[in-house]
Amino acid sequence: MKTTEFNDESVAGAVPMVPPVAEQAAEPKPLLSGPKRQHFLPRFYLEGFADGGMVAVYDRQKNETRIQQPINTGVIGHFYTMTDEQGRKRYELEQLLSEYEGKAKPIIDKLTAREPLTADERSDFAVFIALGTTRTPDIVDSLKAMSSEMVLWHTKMTYSDVDQVFQRLRADEDYSGRSDIELREEAQLMVDLVQTGGLKVETNEKWAVSMAFQMAMQIAPIFAGRDWVVSHRENDKKSFVTTDAPVFLTTVAPRQNSFYGVGFGNADALVFFPLNQACMLAMYGNSGDLRHISVGPDRIRQLNLAMANECQRFVIGRSEVLVKNLAETVGLAGKQWQRKMQAG
Repeated sequence: MKTTEFNDESVAGAVPMVPPVAEQAAEPKPLLSGPKRQHFLPRFYLEGFADGGMVAVYDRQKNETRIQQPINTGVIGHFYTMTDEQGRKRYELEQLLSEYEGKAKPIIDKLTAREPLTADERSDFAVFIALGTTRTPDIVDSLKAMSSEMVLWHTKMTYSDVDQVFQRLRADEDYSGRSDIELREEAQLMVDLVQTGGLKVETNEKWAVSMAFQMAMQIAPIFAGRDWVVSHRENDKKSFVTTDAPVFLTTVAPRQNSFYGVGFGNADALVFFPLNQACMLAMYGNSGDLRHISVGPDRIRQLNLAMANECQRFVIGRSEVLVKNLAETVGLAGKQWQRKMQAG
C-alpha cells in the first residue's frame, strides 16, 4: 500500500498572527521557547467546571469516568508547536492562545456577574471563542479527514482512465526512455492502485493545525457581531458541563432535512459555548446585543445532553455522576465520533 502525504510547504514556520499594526513594522523575532505540555482546553477554563479543584471526566474511548486535576486535562505535547525551515521549534501559536486566554478570564467573570462588556472585550472574547472552536483535536482531526478525502477524490478522478494516464506519461520527460508498452502497463498499474483502494492519503497534522487557526480568525468577526445571550442557572445544585469540543453549532430552528451544510456564517446559525458550570453563552442573529436570562434544570439538562452528544472523546463537569449519566443517556460508548466537516 502506498501512502501519499498531503502537506503544505507553508507549514514550515506558518504562524497565523494578527496583522501588524503598521506596514513598516519590523519582523518579529522567532519565539523558540515555550511549554511542551499544551492545553487545547485552557486550564483556567477547566477550573470553572471543577469541584474542590478537581474535574470529572468521562472518557468515551475507554468508557470510563475519572476524577483529575485541570492541569492534567485536555493537554497534548507540542500540539501547537511548529517547525520552521531551519528545523527550529516555534511557539508563536501557543503564545497567541496564551494572550487571548489572559484576556478571556476576566471577561468570563464579568459575564458570570451579569456585567456589560466594552467593545474591545467583546471583540477579544469573540477571538477566544473562535480559537476555542478550532484549536481542538476534534476540529484538527476533522480537517485532516476532510482534506484527505478531497485529495483522494481528486486523485481518483485524475487516475480513472488508462488511456488518459498513458498520454500524460508519454508527454512526461521523466518517462521519455520507456516504450509505449511499458508506459501503458505503468498507467494500468496506477489506475488499479488508485481505484481499488490501494492508495492511502494522510494529511499533515501541522498543516491542519495551521488551517484551524486561520479558520478561527475568519470566524471571530462573525461571533463578535452576533446577539449574545448568557443563560444562568437558577439553582447552584445544577451545573453546565463542557467537552473537548466546547463550541456547539446548530440552527435556531430545526431544518427540514439535516444539519449538513450548517456553517458559522449562516443566518440561522446558533452557537453554544459553556462559560463555566454556572452559565452558558448562546450566539445567534446579527444585532450585537448582550442580555442575560435565568434557566431551570430542564433547560440545563437539554443543553448538557446536546453538548455531550457532540464531544469527540471527553465530557467534563464538576460531578462524576453527572458526566457519567450524560454519556449513558446519549449512548456515547456505542457511537463513533463523527467529524464536524464534510467534503463536497
